[in-house]
Amino acid sequence: RHTSSPVRIPGISNVIAISAAGGGINAAVQADGTVWEWGAGTLPYQVEGISSAKDVVTGSFNIALLRNGTVMSWQRHGTQGNDSEVHRPHAISGLKDIIQVGSSGQQGYALKKDGSLWTWNEPSQPDKTPSKPAKLKGLSNISSITSTDTSLLVLDQNGKVWGLGEKGKPVLLHDDLKVKQMDGNSQYILLLTTSGEVYSYGRTVTGKEGRVKHLSGITDISAGYHHSLALSSNGTVWGWGSDKYQEAGAPATSSGGMVYQPVQAKLGIDVYINDELLQSTYSAVQTQHTVQLPVRAVAAAIGAAFEMNQVNGIVEAYSLKYGNRTVTIHPNEAEAIVKSASSSTAQSISLPEPISNYSGATTVPFEVFEAMGLDVNWDEEKSMLTIQSDR
Repeated sequence: RHTSSPVRIPGISNVIAISAAGGGINAAVQADGTVWEWGAGTLPYQVEGISSAKDVVTGSFNIALLRNGTVMSWQRHGTQGNDSEVHRPHAISGLKDIIQVGSSGQQGYALKKDGSLWTWNEPSQPDKTPSKPAKLKGLSNISSITSTDTSLLVLDQNGKVWGLGEKGKPVLLHDDLKVKQMDGNSQYILLLTTSGEVYSYGRTVTGKEGRVKHLSGITDISAGYHHSLALSSNGTVWGWGSDKYQEAGAPATSSGGMVYQPVQAKLGIDVYINDELLQSTYSAVQTQHTVQLPVRAVAAAIGAAFEMNQVNGIVEAYSLKYGNRTVTIHPNEAEAIVKSASSSTAQSISLPEPISNYSGATTVPFEVFEAMGLDVNWDEEKSMLTIQSDR
């Protein structure tokens, strides 16, 4: 789903590497060396046959770099648990002392410790074996690689960026920059210089080439299909480009859902219930006046009953029952009616906002749970909300 606020990925922890190469499939490596995939409507599941990975790359096929410097790849078709076929990873023969992997289309790449680059063809049919890796000529002293949908980018130890031209011949790109990191997508590239500035070339996400203004002290970059992200040295994330679904990290600042000048992305909100992290596929969302919580997920975690009261298919009221209290909320109204089983009178409590809907979930202001008699604390500085119940 399109989410309007960051969502903590449930079921995985102690993550040391991630990859989100587009196409809806993402992967992560945990500290224990296991690889997990999710996306396209599925929750995280473990990739069988890998127990000592240290990095992973997703794309037309997926690649894992193991701790011993060897490489494994696999393909995934369909949706896990729904006519899916996740093929068991196979080792790429002849590769050792590898420090980085990448892919472009059905082409796999592996960077060796000695600065040489190797490539192989991944079969489009899962029952076929990959080709034998071959060394790419004309490139040496390579420090890192990154790949787009259609090409490979290479960074050498002198901070120079190379692309592969016709017949795989290396071509020097933007010789005036000293680069420490790069990323690219199908039609443009991002370059991060040793001074912490970001440059963008090609069919960029804003239509402008050259230095991305208003960014400094950047330590990491990522090139999405239609938006770009940058991580600063103080831990803040900045986004620009297409922002129709807030993929740049904050509401769009221009018409048509665009962000032309980088904006700081919103933090994700951690929700703890009775000191346990809420594992929900829906996000808590900070608004101008409050924090909206996915009501079904929170109600289930505290043992409350949530109901929608409908007449002829139209919701007339929402109700939450917890202990001897029932809270009723009417659509589009910024108030809640609280009734206790021990009292014949109902109490009306003002809410900062009406009940709403974010990222496909029905949400309520956290003040609703305070009205239910729960101890709720919102720490905006830590971006953390805690709920304590008496059960």
